[in-house]
Amino acid sequence: MTAVDISPDLLAAARELSAHVRPAIEFRIADAERLPFNDGMFDGVVSTFGVMFAIDQIQAAAELGRVCRCGGRLMLATWAPDGAVAEFFGVIGKHAINPPPPSSPLAWGDPAHVEKLLGTVFDLRFERGVSNAYHGSIEDIWDWYKRGFGPLRQLAESLPPDRLEPLKRDVDAYHGHYAVAAGLHVKREYLLTIGRRR
Repeated sequence: MTAVDISPDLLAAARELSAHVRPAIEFRIADAERLPFNDGMFDGVVSTFGVMFAIDQIQAAAELGRVCRCGGRLMLATWAPDGAVAEFFGVIGKHAINPPPPSSPLAWGDPAHVEKLLGTVFDLRFERGVSNAYHGSIEDIWDWYKRGFGPLRQLAESLPPDRLEPLKRDVDAYHGHYAVAAGLHVKREYLLTIGRRR
């Protein structure tokens, strides 16, 4: 089994969290748009909220098909283009320094869009679901996102203190809507894309 990511820090965290897994997972730095693997090398390709952030969606989709053998499986988890995550991205976007990408990552949550990207090489079906995340407090979820969620982490690291504070205030206000007696219960809509390589 081989796992890839473009971020060395996220790979290091994944390596630590999966140290007990046997057989051991091989971790490699790689760009989803230029995977360093031979054609048809894998029995299956899986992405959980990862490939959706590639800038060139057409190229990233082509790479998923290229490295998967005929008859192999595809499984993607991507955030829905409306709902909680779209609202969260809107909060982050108000504070962004760089312009938004030419194609929204959330387009991967639209079955019609995914059909255009992958439907010529995979037989596809789709399932919708809701992710339930639980956090102790608004401060906990801020720290968690700032450590491990690429878009927020990169933005927070790039902002001077006088611009970081308004970002945190808005993110905290957004998460305040999910307050329950035990802390926070955040619900996020997602799409599963399940495919078989032709």
